[in-house]
Amino acid sequence: MQWKDVEPLVNELLKFPISSSEDFRNFVNRVTDFFDQVEEEHAWLYIRMTVNADNKEYAKAYEEFMKEVVAKLRPYEQKIKEKIVENERFAPLGYEHMIKILKNDVELFREENIPLQVKESILAKNYGTLVGSIEVEFKGEKKTLQQLSAYLKDPDRSTRELAWRKRYEGIWRVREKLNELFDELKDIRHQQALNAGFSNYRDYMHRLKGRFEYAPEDLFEFHSAVEKEVVPYLMERTKLRQKKLGVESVRPWDTAVDVDGKVLKPFSSIDEFVEKTQRALERVNPLFAERFRLMKEKRLLDLENRKGKAPGGYNHTLPKTGAPFIFMNAVGQPGDVRTIFHELGHSMHSFETLSLPVFYRPHRMEVAELASMSMELISMEYWNEFYEDQEDLRKAKIEELEGALYFLPWCTIVDAFQHWIYTNPDHTPKERDEYFAYLMDRFNPGVNWSNLDEEKKTRWLFQLHIFEVPFYYIEYGIAQIGALAIYRNYLEDSERVLKNYTEFLRVGCSLPIDKAYETAGIKLDFSRDYLREIVNFVAEEIEKLEMV
Repeated sequence: MQWKDVEPLVNELLKFPISSSEDFRNFVNRVTDFFDQVEEEHAWLYIRMTVNADNKEYAKAYEEFMKEVVAKLRPYEQKIKEKIVENERFAPLGYEHMIKILKNDVELFREENIPLQVKESILAKNYGTLVGSIEVEFKGEKKTLQQLSAYLKDPDRSTRELAWRKRYEGIWRVREKLNELFDELKDIRHQQALNAGFSNYRDYMHRLKGRFEYAPEDLFEFHSAVEKEVVPYLMERTKLRQKKLGVESVRPWDTAVDVDGKVLKPFSSIDEFVEKTQRALERVNPLFAERFRLMKEKRLLDLENRKGKAPGGYNHTLPKTGAPFIFMNAVGQPGDVRTIFHELGHSMHSFETLSLPVFYRPHRMEVAELASMSMELISMEYWNEFYEDQEDLRKAKIEELEGALYFLPWCTIVDAFQHWIYTNPDHTPKERDEYFAYLMDRFNPGVNWSNLDEEKKTRWLFQLHIFEVPFYYIEYGIAQIGALAIYRNYLEDSERVLKNYTEFLRVGCSLPIDKAYETAGIKLDFSRDYLREIVNFVAEEIEKLEMV
C-alpha cells in the first residue's frame, strides 16, 4: 500500500455529504472500512518486523510505511474526526460517546506533532531490535534473555543466580544505547506536550488517552493503596518463601522458583502447547475454542521463542483477515500458559468488536486488559489440561494468584516512574536510575537487594512498555483488580459471569470505562478499601489451595 493508493480514498471520504442520520451512519461505516484497510497493511508489516527482528528489510519496510503512509494520513485522519464532530447533530443514538472521544482528539491535535510521533514510533522499535538480538554465554550455550528466564525456576540456587546475573550482563551490553534511545524518546515526547499546550508529557498523555473517569491524583492514591494493602501481605508471603526455601533471605533470583524445588512443565513442544490450549479453551467456551482453531489454520500464531524474534507478546487485530494474530516467546514455562490466555482474551475482544465502528474498538487499555486478564483467571479453572498431576495444578494456581498480587507493586513502580520521568524532563540518566531504585525500595515486597545496587537501578531497562508505549501500564493494575473481581464472581456463578464477560467484550469502548466494567458485572474501583477486599479474597483462595 502506497500513498498514491490511499490519498484518493481519503479524499473521497472527505467529500462525502452528511445531511441525515443515515448519512452519518454510512460515513462512519465507510471510515471504518477505510481504516481497516490501512490497519491490515500496518499490522502485517509490524508482524513481519517483530517475527523477524533481525531482518533489516522488514524493519525498513515498516519504517517506510510509517513515513510514507501513516505520517501523511495523520492530517486527513484529523479532518475526518473534525467532520464527524462538526456533524454531530446528525448522529443517531449510540454515537454520543464516540463524539466525546473524537472531540478530545480534535482538541489535542497539532500538525507539528505528526513528524514527532512518526519519529517516536520508529525509534521505539529500536528497543526490540537491541534487546531481541542479545545472546549471552550460559553454561557453554548461547541463550537469549527470554530463554534465560526459564532458569530462574531452576531448583539449583547457583543456576538461578547465574541466569539472573547473565540477564543483566546481556542488558548492560546495550545499557548506554538504551539510555541514549530513551533520552531521545523522552525529548520527542516532551516536545509533543509543549506543542499541545501542556507543561509536561504526563498531563498531555492523560488527556490523550481519554482518561475521563479518573485523574493523575487518583493514581497516586492507587499507588498508596498498593503500598499499604498489597505490599504488607506480600511481605508475609515472601517470609513464607524464605522459610520454605531454607535461605537467610529471599534474593531476586529466588522469587520465581517453586518453594518445593519442583519445576512445572506445562508442555514440551509448541504443538502440545497449542493442543492443550485448545482443550482448555473448549471448556471455557466452545466458540472461543473454534476461533482459536481458525487462527491456527490460518497460521496466525507465532508462539515459540527463538533468536531474532522481538521480545514480549501481543495480539494484533487483522480487521480484513477477520481474525487476529498472536505473537509470543514461549519457552515451556507456566508463564507461557498465562500469556497465551492473556492474548486470547485480547483475541476474543478482537473477534467480538470487529463489527463496531473503528472508534469504538478496544482503544482504552483499562478495557482491553480487563478482557485479557479475566481470561487468564477464568481459564485457570481448566488448567488440569496442562497439569494432570493435582499437586502441579495446585502449585500453578497458587503461582497465578500470587503473581496477580505480586504484579501490582511492579505495575505501580513502572507507573510512578513514568510520572516522575515526564514531570521532571530535564533529569539525567543517573537521576533516573536513582529514582527507580527509590521506587524499588518503596514497593519492595521483602526481597533482599543488598550489594545489587546497579542491578536494582537498571531493572527498568527490561520493561518494554517504558520505551515503546509510555503510560500504557497502570491499566494492567486497574484491570488486574477488575479481573480478580470477575474471577471471584466466576467461582460463585460461572454461567452468569461468562455471559456478562461476553457482553463486556461486545461493547468494546462504546461506553465509558465505568459503564463497561458494570457490563462485566463489576465496578471500576481502585480505592484502598476495595483493594483490601480483593487482597483478602486472593489470600483466602491461596489458603484453601495450601490446605489441600
